[in-house]
Amino acid sequence: MALVTSLKLAVVLLSAMILPPVLALPLQGEPPVQPRIAIVIDDLGHHQNHFAFVELPLPVTLAIMPFTPKAEALAASATRHGHEVIIHMPMQAEHRDEQRQGELDRFDTPAQFIATLYAAFSRLPQAKGLNNHQGSRLTAEVAPMQLLMKELTARQLYFLDSRTTTATQAEELARTAGIPALRRHVFLDNEPHLEAIKKEWSRVLDIAAEQGFAVAIGHPYPATLEFLQQHLPQLAEQGQVELVYLSELLPTPR
Repeated sequence: MALVTSLKLAVVLLSAMILPPVLALPLQGEPPVQPRIAIVIDDLGHHQNHFAFVELPLPVTLAIMPFTPKAEALAASATRHGHEVIIHMPMQAEHRDEQRQGELDRFDTPAQFIATLYAAFSRLPQAKGLNNHQGSRLTAEVAPMQLLMKELTARQLYFLDSRTTTATQAEELARTAGIPALRRHVFLDNEPHLEAIKKEWSRVLDIAAEQGFAVAIGHPYPATLEFLQQHLPQLAEQGQVELVYLSELLPTPR
């Protein structure tokens, strides 16, 4: 009997050494992980009708231009409604060589550059992050982007690269500086009418399904507002995707 028992024990031990471990399977009835989508509305702050975006009932990240007439009131209202605010910072575009007040550009001295940023930070203290308005020229320049990332680091703000040029250095330099960073995947409303927006939204859904998340940027057009008012509640009810604020997509620090 002792011999049989010993043999059985040896077989069990040998099997444990040779056979691969059994992987844990998801429990039956466990809900699948939903793709997550962050919607950002750029160019806010110029007009009273921009407050309609604050009234949207589901997560929308509001990118407010700091030196616009309604910027401060809009940011305060967004915060009261529980929405996330970021600074939509004007930056020099390609083929524009004149220096403009309230815009970061390659002609700025470091002191001018920082002064413009400080003014934006003081106008929108609610901001959790910053993205570029235009900036196809400036985001391709290493030195000013390094200076920007240094200031964002000091304030613990994240960065969203709007990717207005394929030559952008901004996202890579943000990550190099240790700043949580994301990129825009789709512009919803380059053609600001409902059918075109629906088509771009389908692209957003495809990207989110493929990689687990997506960032879409829209603008304060009537058609964009109409689309969001009509479709955001339906998305929440259907449960196909989870709408989140931009900060919820940031990579987790290691």
